[in-house]
Amino acid sequence: MKTLALGLLVSLVCFGIVAVASGMDYNTFLQEAAKTGITIETVDGTIAWTGPYGGKIKPNGPLAGKKIGLVVGCDFSDWQAYYFADFVGEFGGTPQFILDNNHLWKVSRHLFGSGSPAEPTGRWGLTCGAGFDGLGLNGSRLLPPAVMQEGKGHAASFPVANPADYDAIIILGGWSGDIMYADDVAINFIKAVVERDVPVAAIGEGILPLIKIGLVNGKKVTGNKVVDYMLREIADYRNEPVVVDGNIITGRDTVDAPLVLRALCKIFDSNFQDVYKDILKSKKVMIMVADDFEDIELCAPALEFVYRGAEIIVGLFEPLVQSRPPLVGLEVRMGNFGVSIPFQEIPESYYKIVKAEDLKMSDFDLLWIPGAMNPLHIAALHREFLRDAYAAGKIIASICHGPIPVAAADLVRGGKLTGWLACEHSVEIMGGEFIPDWAAAICGRVVSGRTPPEVPEFVDACTAALLSN
Repeated sequence: MKTLALGLLVSLVCFGIVAVASGMDYNTFLQEAAKTGITIETVDGTIAWTGPYGGKIKPNGPLAGKKIGLVVGCDFSDWQAYYFADFVGEFGGTPQFILDNNHLWKVSRHLFGSGSPAEPTGRWGLTCGAGFDGLGLNGSRLLPPAVMQEGKGHAASFPVANPADYDAIIILGGWSGDIMYADDVAINFIKAVVERDVPVAAIGEGILPLIKIGLVNGKKVTGNKVVDYMLREIADYRNEPVVVDGNIITGRDTVDAPLVLRALCKIFDSNFQDVYKDILKSKKVMIMVADDFEDIELCAPALEFVYRGAEIIVGLFEPLVQSRPPLVGLEVRMGNFGVSIPFQEIPESYYKIVKAEDLKMSDFDLLWIPGAMNPLHIAALHREFLRDAYAAGKIIASICHGPIPVAAADLVRGGKLTGWLACEHSVEIMGGEFIPDWAAAICGRVVSGRTPPEVPEFVDACTAALLSN
């Protein structure tokens, strides 16, 4: 590990970046990141996240060998689903969505004409079937989503979910808590898990089923405004982000999902200490958004950056075309799967929106470009902004399709980048080397990440770059 850290430091000095103290220095951070089992190495001056575990469940961590059930019904929190799908595996756990598909509120789709019902849908339109390795509580076959757990190492199987299979469950928030509250199948499943005395976590409205079965009576808990009035009467309510009482973890709201995950880690390993909390304090991260971004590549990093203490700015850039005609003329921007800006689930106190014409270079230290079609808008219209940001000493980070506008701005020449396969010719024609086998990379002040499963490695690469800038 010392050799790794020394090699990385030398590489960064060669690129004109010197590590500075900010609670945790650059080298210490990379040593911590490598403890998961991921390989981080220097390749011709580029810091690369390589090896077999990129985008997959890590072999080490407090949740290693544990299967973590993520319990959802219709109208679950898309943001929480994105976050847990990507980050449970970073602590060694195997996430598996457990779907209450008995009450398919607002869902009328059928699976390829078979007559089987579709799976529960998130508040903003996310589906989480086979691609999530989902299990239906009533045993029906489920429709896989376009992204998410592909590459995470999960085999898709669809028997009735067995409560004995899970080492812990997390009941996601969103209106699905109300749906499950009224469903005996879901309630009986949760009861069966509780009877095994394994950790049970719930966030916001996801606490409703725990209220119904009496699990929180007399316990120290938190919760959002949908449930707090009841909890104040039957429990020892604390207005805090996360509260742990024995094996019960309650989270107040979506923005507290990273804390819920760390609390679960602490239950399984009493010696667990997360050193990432607030390590990016005083750092400013700007999300470069035009339209039609990849939802998970915005939501999961945003939640983790908030946890790590960064200030979040959403930079609104004009799209080449607006993907949803009813939004033409409005300042609303949409992701591929229904997440919007302004954010539906994150209070405005956690981020601010700045129009491109009002952005100053002093407003951010790093900009990141979420993928899907969002980068194509930026490549067409906003190359000059990227050039100016780079010239001003900013870190330019991109994931999935994101390297395309970085290439269009002529910022990849002589560098090595990773990303989605569609980036290959953009990068190579503009003089860079495209390496699709890497999970993430830092090449000077250009950071790149591969695809949605590699969001955690991408966030770590951005963090390392910020700690060194």
